[in-house]
Formats: sequence, structure tokens, C-alpha cells
Amino acid sequence: MKNKRFEESFLKYKDLVIKLAVSKTGNFQTAQEICQQVFLSFYKNMDHIDKDLEKAWLIRATKNAIVDFFRKNKNHKEVSMNHNLKEMGNVLVEESISVHERQMYQKEFTGRILREVRKANYLWYEVLMMICVDGISYSEAARRLGIAEPVLRARLYRARSFVRERFGNEYLDM
Repeated sequence: MKNKRFEESFLKYKDLVIKLAVSKTGNFQTAQEICQQVFLSFYKNMDHIDKDLEKAWLIRATKNAIVDFFRKNKNHKEVSMNHNLKEMGNVLVEESISVHERQMYQKEFTGRILREVRKANYLWYEVLMMICVDGISYSEAARRLGIAEPVLRARLYRARSFVRERFGNEYLDM
């Protein structure tokens, strides 16, 4: 009974898990490893997972496995090599390891920018986080901060000017 449920779930959701993992990691082999980890965890916990919530559980487990993968590999440098990947099921991917390296660098660089802005002026940091990271509208961000919208726009302008001054050349190279 348990094996049958597992097999049905695996066949139904494996492409979804791989597709999600490939979209975030940019590497098909890594996505396959993540898929194995996710379904191993699913098999171990299957008795505690409601059948109606399997898909949601697998998506959440995949996202967690991707985060774990990036945590483990954030300090590892990979050699840049292009790999053409073949079609697997309905997933067609053509990616390179350099894409992963670039994504990791961008995340690190963004974190550094936000730390520097926070150190320079916490009010600018709050505005940048709400507008640029969280995607909140100007009016909603102003309301949450308890300030007028023109004040918010001025803080955002100053924060962006600071970033251009401090990280100008490095930012343009990205």
C-alpha cells in the first residue's frame, strides 16, 4: 500500500519537482539530486502527509532542499563549463554552470549592498526593502512607515544615489 502510493505520487509529481529545482539551480543534475532527496523525505514522512496536501508538501520540500543546496555550496567555486542537457520527460533545459555562479554572485552582491545601506541609514534601508525587495507600492510603503509619499520617494532617491556612488562600477559590471 505504501509503495503503491509512493509510486503514484512519484510518477505524478517528479517532473514538477525537477522543473522547480532546475529553474532555481540552473543545473539538471543538481535538480535530479534534489528530486531524490525530496522523494526520499516524502517516503519517510508519507504516513503523516495528507494525500490532498501531497503536492503542496512536495513543493515546500523542494524549495527547502534548494535553499539547503545553496547554503552548502555558497563557498564552493565551480569551474565554468557549458553543458548541453538532453530532454528528460517534458523538461527541456539548456543551462551552464556559469549561470549558477552568476546567481550566487548576484545574491551575495545584493546582500552586501543592503548591509551597506543599512549601516549608512536605516530609513533608506527600510524603504529599499519595501519597494525593491518586497515589491510594495509607494503608497502602501508610505502608509506602513507612517510618512508622506513624497518623503518616501526622497528616501528612495537618496538610497539609490548612495548605491550608485558606493557601488557604481561594480554595479554596472553586473
